[in-house]
Amino acid sequence: MPNINNQRNREDVKKFMKMGLEPPLNMPQVFKDCIQVLGGSEIKLVIQKFLQVTYLRPQQNHLSISLKQIRSSFLNEDEERMFNAKR
Repeated sequence: MPNINNQRNREDVKKFMKMGLEPPLNMPQVFKDCIQVLGGSEIKLVIQKFLQVTYLRPQQNHLSISLKQIRSSFLNEDEERMFNAKR
């Protein structure tokens, strides 16, 4: 039964903790194709995260990324400087 009050049960927490230790699965080719059509390049896993119900709502137009969860750098040097200047 889904947890409708947005609280994680013990099993969800175990899965979440395990996610960071497992090697990521290969990205499906259809996702890679879509990224390339949108002008993306250098496709790589940046973050692996549980999605909560709130992330899927139409009015939710962002996804937070914790610096501690980033698996690989994805900003170029100029973007990195701008980001660090704002912190």
